[in-house]
Amino acid sequence: MTESTDRPTPSGFDHAAWQAAKTERSNRNDLVSVLGAAVVAAGAVVVTLVLRLLDIFGTDGTRVPVFFDAVDAVLPGAAGAGSFTIDQGSVVVADLPVVTFVCVLLAAILPAIANLVVIVCAFRFFRRLLRGDAFAPRNARLLSIASIAILCGWIADTWFGTMASNGALAAATDGAVEGTPYPLTWIPFFVAMAVGGLAIAFRAGERLRADTEGLV
Repeated sequence: MTESTDRPTPSGFDHAAWQAAKTERSNRNDLVSVLGAAVVAAGAVVVTLVLRLLDIFGTDGTRVPVFFDAVDAVLPGAAGAGSFTIDQGSVVVADLPVVTFVCVLLAAILPAIANLVVIVCAFRFFRRLLRGDAFAPRNARLLSIASIAILCGWIADTWFGTMASNGALAAATDGAVEGTPYPLTWIPFFVAMAVGGLAIAFRAGERLRADTEGLV
């Protein structure tokens, strides 16, 4: 005969209240974790921006990442022992044209602002999910804002980065070296599209929830 493994419930024990307290404590811990991740991510963005601004306002000039047609080079030592090609680097220009300097600033600041907007939207969105408000009003709006911010940050980084690179090369080499477009990665574009797709799905969920509540 198999003995029962069920333990007797202590007299007066409110299992529903205990379960509710456990769920609340778990949600609170999850919320703290999400907040911690958001703070760390935002801190990393701010620190990176500050370091970039220190390069821009350096005492020796403005350091600008530049991109150009690949050129062959050889490491010191035996000829051909360490050949490689160079298609990007950085130059320090003491007197940049105003337009180029503005492009350098925008290429650093705008993507950082976009990243901070995405972090804030993500934190608010996950906070609502942890509270059980998956299809609450404004969730889709948060996702839409995050999608637009990702896309705008990507465009600003590519566009102003290319203009800054071309202007810095022209100033540093008197036009002897022509720049190439900023290295293009499509990952931010696809991420923005994916987040935008989630916004559409959550907006449909919000409408379905509103219709369901209207029938009750």
